[in-house]
Amino acid sequence: MRFVRPRVLVGISSFAVLAVLAVGCGGGGGGSSDTESAQDWADGLCSALNTWTDSLKSAGQSLSGGNLSKSSLESAGNDVKDATAQLKDDLNGLGKPELSSGDKAQQSVEDLSNKIQEDVDKVDSAVKDAQSGGSVLSALPTVTSTFAAMGAQVQATFDDLKKLDPKGELESAFNNASSCKSLTSQKG
Repeated sequence: MRFVRPRVLVGISSFAVLAVLAVGCGGGGGGSSDTESAQDWADGLCSALNTWTDSLKSAGQSLSGGNLSKSSLESAGNDVKDATAQLKDDLNGLGKPELSSGDKAQQSVEDLSNKIQEDVDKVDSAVKDAQSGGSVLSALPTVTSTFAAMGAQVQATFDDLKKLDPKGELESAFNNASSCKSLTSQKG
């Protein structure tokens, strides 16, 4: 089991780093279905992703320090599921930025929300398998690889968002949004 803990921590840490990097470059959202300024939209997106990333870090920490058990795995899985449900609500409430590509930006964020939910369902299934007689060790590869996949999806969505706005307004909004500043300062 000593060899598994480092892999769990590496997987979770890798995910957290990817999420922070993706968010650090990406923006935030507001919370309405109306059109918002690019700045408000970026701020809302970063706020939602900040909260989600913090929850994932906390879930990962609950699996460290010799606390690797079915109970801790279930708790971490539930924390991720709850955090993702909140993220999904936040992302779906963003609306669209006031840009010519606002509809596409909104669709990209909705697609991310759906992909992350699918990944959380995979984690939930692995946790349930471990709880119903499977082993924690058999669930860990699914959990850690799925966390990494979520981080990659966040990064890919951000890259897509930057390409949607050839004038650079969205990128500028990400750089100027107050909730994105803490993420970009962690990026360094």
